[in-house]
Amino acid sequence: MRYPRKPNVRKILVSGLAVSTIALASHAHAADLDDRWYIAPALSYIKPDKDRNADNSPGLQLGIGKPVSESWNIEGNIVADNLDMKNSSNEFRQRGLGIDGLYFFNRDAAFAPYALLGAGALRTSVPGEKSTNPMANVGLGFMTSLIDDALALRADVRYRWDKDDKSVANQSNFGDWILNLGLSIPLGAKAKAAAPVAAAAPVMAAPKPADSDGDGVVDSEDRCPNTPAGAKVNAQGCELDSDGDGVVDSKDRCPNTPAGAKVNADGCELDGDGDGVVDSKDRCPDSPAGAKVNADGCELDSDGDGVVDSKDSCPDSKAGAKVDDKGCEIAGVIALKGVSFATNSAKLTPDSLAVLDEAAATLAKHSDIKAEVAGHTDNRGVAAKNKKLSQQRAEAVMHYLVSKGVNAANLTAKGYGQEDPVADNKTEEGRAANRRVELSVRFSGCRARRNDAEWLFHSKELQRCHAH
Repeated sequence: MRYPRKPNVRKILVSGLAVSTIALASHAHAADLDDRWYIAPALSYIKPDKDRNADNSPGLQLGIGKPVSESWNIEGNIVADNLDMKNSSNEFRQRGLGIDGLYFFNRDAAFAPYALLGAGALRTSVPGEKSTNPMANVGLGFMTSLIDDALALRADVRYRWDKDDKSVANQSNFGDWILNLGLSIPLGAKAKAAAPVAAAAPVMAAPKPADSDGDGVVDSEDRCPNTPAGAKVNAQGCELDSDGDGVVDSKDRCPNTPAGAKVNADGCELDGDGDGVVDSKDRCPDSPAGAKVNADGCELDSDGDGVVDSKDSCPDSKAGAKVDDKGCEIAGVIALKGVSFATNSAKLTPDSLAVLDEAAATLAKHSDIKAEVAGHTDNRGVAAKNKKLSQQRAEAVMHYLVSKGVNAANLTAKGYGQEDPVADNKTEEGRAANRRVELSVRFSGCRARRNDAEWLFHSKELQRCHAH
């Protein structure tokens, strides 16, 4: 009987060695070798040697391996398959152990092709016969990463030769083609790559990083590279501003400024009115220049009359005395000097208004003052006419004071005509002095000697009331 020609096993093995030699010659260095042990389970599809007269069949392979260099892995494998015989219900039952060398052309995680070459023993069982024979593998494959550093898919095709002269009469060896598809599963965590050390090179001290301004922060991290010598700095190399006022400590003449306070270029709080009390403590921030102030930045009122010293024309008023806006005691009779009228008229001249405004401010300030507006004339002309004109003029002044905020209930108006001169009517100067408007005032608590509807006072009566 004539058998089909066997594949030239020697040529296949030599070819495998040649591939490995070429691979060694084209060796490429891996940047980072993952040298963990791994397991490699796989499913096999076997196309048996024609001389077996068996069907294509599945099989199993389980390997355990380890990278041993930048290009080589070593694997130990267990193989198992059952090949059904075509002309009977019998089968080739094969179990084997082997060791393979895998040469990787590169270690690219996306696609790492390799060649393999290996040897081992294959135990074959057929009805009535069992034998253990040497075997050899040669093939090509690839790996590709599925999960970084944790799982890779692998596939290879290999030619497996085994020297079996027992299973089939007149046959001394078989060559089967095997396609494997499986996984590569690393065991344990990947080791961190060690920094390369130059062999036999002298150890040189690392150069000290530059710190141009000598503040202890190297230039590469220094955001303020021109810090003055000796200045305290933060982690960025910038001078400290301990009180957070925007002025660095080396220039801050007031290093404990309260949070949020406005400061000048020296880091000191502002004193807007220049009274010596900083704005954050100044209850009177608009004190006049040069005015003396208390600890709250408010002007002094030395005599306690309610009028600050800079505006007090009478700085020695008696305690408790009623004073006007100039700080002077309010007299029983106040001559409104400067109040004048158009000739033979009750119309106030413009020059009169400033005097009346001042009087109105005083009366409005003291709500307990009641006042009679008294109008007077000289003795020229008819007495009755003069009295009527003085009444009209007194009323004009009263109405003006009310328009400026004085309580109307605190005012009355009366014209005295020529009845109460204060100077000699024989001279022009005397007559001018007699043409006047006065305020006759009293305070609540002084009872009128005349009836309450009138409460007219002369200066002597008012003085007696004030004295009591």
